[in-house]
Amino acid sequence: MASRKVDAIDINSGAMARVGMDALVVAGALEARGVETVPHLTTRDQNIIGLQAALLGAWTVGGVRNILAITGDPPSVVDYPEASGVYEVDSVGLVKVLSRLNQGTDWAGKTLGGATNFAIGVALNPMADDLDNEIARFHAKVEAGARFAMTQPLFDPEPWRAFLKKLGNKPPIPILIGVWPLNSYKQALRLNNEVPGIVIPEPLLKSMERAGATARDCGFQVARQMLAWARTELAGAYLIPPFKRYEEVLEIL
Repeated sequence: MASRKVDAIDINSGAMARVGMDALVVAGALEARGVETVPHLTTRDQNIIGLQAALLGAWTVGGVRNILAITGDPPSVVDYPEASGVYEVDSVGLVKVLSRLNQGTDWAGKTLGGATNFAIGVALNPMADDLDNEIARFHAKVEAGARFAMTQPLFDPEPWRAFLKKLGNKPPIPILIGVWPLNSYKQALRLNNEVPGIVIPEPLLKSMERAGATARDCGFQVARQMLAWARTELAGAYLIPPFKRYEEVLEIL
């Protein structure tokens, strides 16, 4: 943030069902230091009562003003095959929970004596296997009260343009595209083969393979191109920095 090139910090919530610090708690700590955040909240880990309690605390005590509502990866994906996901609601339901809090009532309709005003964000995958279902859920999220959306990482504009054509019109809410500067051919191959929802175009994979030791330069150049494209055709972008080398993302900016 000190670079003045970043507007907000996006904070994952147990991505791939791995344990990490609670996103709302981290967001509150950053907000106290004057850093705007977009914490993710998943319906996997808490029931509706717990979700509302966490949100009210984040709003009132933590100063959190933005939320990305997601369903979340099931615990069985990686480390916790014996754990059970809660999933009383999915991401559409969580948007409805947030919308009710913004109207000053809880899920049961009880007046809270005050209202939140969260900017509600949702996830969007332009490369979903079932695009008809993805579009139907996108419309459901917007109808429930979503104000912006963030896509899975994209490495080529064409999937977005194909999605937009199938959508049939301009998106009803602002869209931020995910931009991931790839560090190596090995990383690109792993993401493409092992991470659901991420597709690396074959020409990019081949280019990075040919680049050998300079594959990082290739990956970062593509990220710069995608960011420039996002600035002209979308509302903006969020950047996924290299693991444990977060400052390197400034090279893209």
